[in-house]
Amino acid sequence: MLENDNLRDEYMSLYSDVQKDIPFARIALDKAPDAVNLWIGNSKSVTAMHKDNYENIYVQVLGRKHFVLFPALCYPFVNEKPLQPATYVRTEDGLVLQMDENDEPVPFPIWDPDRPSENTTPFSQYAQPLRVTLNPGDMLYLPAMW
Repeated sequence: MLENDNLRDEYMSLYSDVQKDIPFARIALDKAPDAVNLWIGNSKSVTAMHKDNYENIYVQVLGRKHFVLFPALCYPFVNEKPLQPATYVRTEDGLVLQMDENDEPVPFPIWDPDRPSENTTPFSQYAQPLRVTLNPGDMLYLPAMW
C-alpha cells in the first residue's frame, strides 16, 4: 500500500525545488521511491503511534520533528486493538467526527509511551523508546514496521 504521494500530486509546484534522488537510499533500497510526501505541521502537531509497512526516509526542512521509536519486536508493548475508522467532516458547526461505518476495523495501538501507566499490556513496562529529534537538514531512515 502506498501513501498518497502528495508532493508529486498535490504540491506539484513545489516538487521542482526538491532533490529528486537520495543516492544512498536508491543504492540501499535498489529502487526509486514509491511515494514522496510532504508533511506540514506546527508545534502542536502530533501523529498517533503507528507502524508503516514500507521503508521511510524523513528529511527535515524547517523546524523540528520529534520521533518516539520502537523496533518491530516491541509489538507486545503497544496494546493494539481493532478500532473503527472515522473521518472529520466539515459542517456549519465546524469539524465533526463521523464513523466510517462501512470500513473494517483497523488495528491501532492504544498504549502511549508518554502515558506509560494507561492502557498497558503485561509487557508495556519493558518498553524503552528511542527518542529522536530532527533539526533542519537532518535525515532519518526508518525500516519497515518501525
